[in-house]
Amino acid sequence: MLCGRCKKNQATKTYEQIKRGKNTVEYFCLDCYHQLFVVADAETDDSPDICPYCGMGIEELKKHRLVGCAKCYQTFAATLNTMIVKMQGGAAHCGKKPQGGDYERLARRTGELKTIVNKLNAEKDFVAARAYTERLSALQEGFEEEDYVWRKHPLSFKQP
Repeated sequence: MLCGRCKKNQATKTYEQIKRGKNTVEYFCLDCYHQLFVVADAETDDSPDICPYCGMGIEELKKHRLVGCAKCYQTFAATLNTMIVKMQGGAAHCGKKPQGGDYERLARRTGELKTIVNKLNAEKDFVAARAYTERLSALQEGFEEEDYVWRKHPLSFKQP
């Protein structure tokens, strides 16, 4: 099995964690495991223990996990990078999506289009209903819907 972080080396270490009541297991190679979870050098002498701008100490930073000012990011760069990787699993933030978001959005939009088609068929506006039916079938086949402003009759606005 490959490492879950670098995807290059063979995974030899596991990290088990309970998130939202579910047990998750992550697999890491020895190098990535040490980068993420083992503090190789506790603190070297050349790294400052206090931010010269706001006076925040490194122990306070580790305790509260909050920086004191913008210069703390530069002062405590090595420590912060380690903390960030531990918290979110990587140095770059990838964002997150709500669970089931795409499926729910698709179901909601499909329901909206079906309602519009039924309303237009009841009003006997079959041309517009056909256009919405085509959009509905394209959406159900997996094509992304374009954001157009659809009007019942495109030239039905008042002119001065």
